[in-house]
Amino acid sequence: MIELPQMTHPHSRHWNQPRLDELAVYDDIAIMDQSTLECLSDYSTTIPTGAYEGKMWRRSNGPDKWLLCWYGLSEDPDKVSINSRPIRLIRNKDKDKKWN
Repeated sequence: MIELPQMTHPHSRHWNQPRLDELAVYDDIAIMDQSTLECLSDYSTTIPTGAYEGKMWRRSNGPDKWLLCWYGLSEDPDKVSINSRPIRLIRNKDKDKKWN
């Protein structure tokens, strides 16, 4: 499982997104339920401003297909990376199970 960075930038307090324990991210996929998906802001045609590590959003990848996107660490300390994984939705009751 991939550990996403925490949002620690001072401006992050103005950005709403799900808690990191509400989803699981692996090398090839992100897993979450519908309510977690709906907590992610939709940026299907652009990317969010205020680029800082840990900021997450969703992007449409076709009908009923979504990508989890986030700003991550970069080799250049003055920049961030943009990362994404396809999202697999699970039923809410399955969320109580361990991710790994």
